[in-house]
Amino acid sequence: MKTQELKVKYKKLLNKAVQANGRKETVFYLNRAAKIKSKIYSKTKIDCKRCNGAGYLRVSLDETRTCLSCYGKGYLIN
Repeated sequence: MKTQELKVKYKKLLNKAVQANGRKETVFYLNRAAKIKSKIYSKTKIDCKRCNGAGYLRVSLDETRTCLSCYGKGYLIN
């Protein structure tokens, strides 16, 4: 699925969770929405160009520093 389709499906599930009757039904919709949210998140992140996804920059053999463009995560979000 494309990112736009996932976003639409995510919004629909959140609306269904708001309109749900009971606790179990609400939790069911929220869990499904969380799975879709993780798929959206994984598709929108890009490896950092400075550290190539490592999260740190090697200064010398004994010293490394955190990459400040991605703040040590190793990826950027669009």
